[in-house]
Amino acid sequence: MQRPEKPAPKPLIHSHFTTAIAVVTTGPRFLHLPLIDVPTLTNPPENAATPKIPRPRAQLLPPLSPLTYYRRNIARTLPVGGAVMISVFLIAGIVTLLNSVDDSITKNYGFVRHFSVLMGQLEKDVSPALMSRVKKEAHLKKIIDSVPYLRTIKTVFGELPVPVYGVAPPDLKELVALTGNKLVAGRLPEPGQPELVLSRVWANNIGAKLGKSVVASDEKFPTITEPQKVVGILEGGANIALADIDFVVGAFPDQNLIRPAHLLISDAPGTLPQMNANIENFVKNPQKYKLTRRQVRYAKFFTHEDMVSEVRKGLGYFFNFLAIADGLVIGAVALLSGFLANIYFENRLGEFGLLSAFGFRRERLAGRLVVETGALVIVSWISGLLLTVVVMRLLDVYYMAPRGLILARINELALLYTLPTPLLVGIASLGTVLYRLYRLDPIEIMERR
Repeated sequence: MQRPEKPAPKPLIHSHFTTAIAVVTTGPRFLHLPLIDVPTLTNPPENAATPKIPRPRAQLLPPLSPLTYYRRNIARTLPVGGAVMISVFLIAGIVTLLNSVDDSITKNYGFVRHFSVLMGQLEKDVSPALMSRVKKEAHLKKIIDSVPYLRTIKTVFGELPVPVYGVAPPDLKELVALTGNKLVAGRLPEPGQPELVLSRVWANNIGAKLGKSVVASDEKFPTITEPQKVVGILEGGANIALADIDFVVGAFPDQNLIRPAHLLISDAPGTLPQMNANIENFVKNPQKYKLTRRQVRYAKFFTHEDMVSEVRKGLGYFFNFLAIADGLVIGAVALLSGFLANIYFENRLGEFGLLSAFGFRRERLAGRLVVETGALVIVSWISGLLLTVVVMRLLDVYYMAPRGLILARINELALLYTLPTPLLVGIASLGTVLYRLYRLDPIEIMERR
């Protein structure tokens, strides 16, 4: 007789007790003993599902990653990173303001990119012989006769004189179009009337509004003192101001101060540099063109490059002073940030000593230190540049532009001047700490702890 088969035994699985805390009283003190999970062998119920053992969550960074310290000690990292960031912001801001001086000159005299100016300096007008030779220039399209007077506008470095050209009514529209402008409000000046049309940037700068009168009273420059009504606003091109020539001539308090200016327009925008070079040769080498020195001695020929160079030369000492001050600030701030970073890493020598005592090679610790320092200074440097961009943009939109002031953009020069800060911070911290690291005695660190 065959024996009946026994049913297969049910599989045994592990079940865990919930971890609890046993409190054992030992005299006057309490001893906290964690109970360890103890696996037991039990038979599960018939339809019980197999329990799932939870998996540990993956960590973002391994415990000994060079970036783990920053993640776990953000409060200690922020002072060093913040010092580097503020240093970069301060230096980039100073360089940007320094660049604004040059931008104020080039942009406020940008109208001379579209034509050049020939006028007498100590004589009332240029000689007829020179004018006759200039009219024969191959690339010359037209000469617009004007009478300018000067007024001042505000810039980041003080007041800057700019011309207001009085021209005939037919030439007003041509100069507006030539400089890339459009009449966005009002109209052009009427013949013989004390009226003025100017770019919106200059209007904001001198506080002029459409329909209001302005006075260009300045004893330092030849100008007129009669009020002029702002009848038009220009936008879209180079900054310029225009008035009627008959009014300007009649409004000069002293007719001997009048100096006509001849605006020379080339036949194409691309031929203006060649035309300027040819006319400049007439003035510098008169014998070559059958002119005498006397005929060109008091003639002054203005191009955009000449006007900008002349103003820069007058502000040469100012530029030198700002450059020296900028260099001192850069050096002082960068060294201060480097010393602060050095103190920060000095306070972590105990950590490196313990890791060395646990068997980490010093080369590995040095590599970790390089990665930590590099990550800190690079992130802080980029954050400082971003902060500078945001602050300067807000300053330009809400303060500079409404007042007609020019603020330069952050350029390669600003980036170059900020580089010493992260470099000095990295060198000062790495140099000292690496030197201490290679002279480190792990046993001494263990005894201190």
